[in-house]
Amino acid sequence: MRSFLLALMALIGAPAPGIAETLTGTVTYLQRIMLPPSAEVVISFQDVSRADAPAEVLATYRIPEPGAPPYRFAFAYDPARIDPAHSYTVMARVIEGDRLLMITDTAYPVLTRGGGTDVEMILKMANDTPPPKPDVDFVNTYWKILTLGDTPIEVQDNAREPHVILRTDGSYNATVGCNMIRGGYELNGPSVRFLPGAATMMACPPPLDALERSLGEMLEAASEHRVSGEQMELVGPEGETLATFRAVDF
Repeated sequence: MRSFLLALMALIGAPAPGIAETLTGTVTYLQRIMLPPSAEVVISFQDVSRADAPAEVLATYRIPEPGAPPYRFAFAYDPARIDPAHSYTVMARVIEGDRLLMITDTAYPVLTRGGGTDVEMILKMANDTPPPKPDVDFVNTYWKILTLGDTPIEVQDNAREPHVILRTDGSYNATVGCNMIRGGYELNGPSVRFLPGAATMMACPPPLDALERSLGEMLEAASEHRVSGEQMELVGPEGETLATFRAVDF
């Protein structure tokens, strides 16, 4: 899971020192899928007091490359600028470019008229979103490495694409683009254990040298795999996301 993201944004003007309070919440969804890496979660704070006019967006909180839910957010606000006669809500949506993937389909009142300062929102699939693809097999799939920890992984010049492949004979190979690591693995349902392996001995230039160390540490720490459609993540013993992947067809 990505690190906890916290950004304090003024809802209505900049609050004076010492009087700011915080509106917090989480956004999640119930489908067992992973969002594409290019998705973005957008949370909006709105004044919905006027029934004959569109909601007025007062502040927006964005979470790029959101990873796995729940997604946490926080806004700072000045209570003196909140009109008790007005109605305020928060809503969330997931977008990928101009495409709407998910959206909250109910109002979540906050601050006034019985609304609190902490909200739990549920996203629903947008009507124009195609159904998620079936889960690909964990074994015998070319898994392109997207992230190691919080670090996005890119293909370096004149280097192989970072990837991991597990084979049906109980072996695996993995690389970030320099040396190839080969070893064995043990699989029991979602649990996985990568056994110590051997690697080629090329000298890796930066940043491949640091990424290769991170890859080895990730494989040693991984204890479970989670596949959702064409996305996969390896997690540690505490449930923390160690790396994310995308299946690639050839």
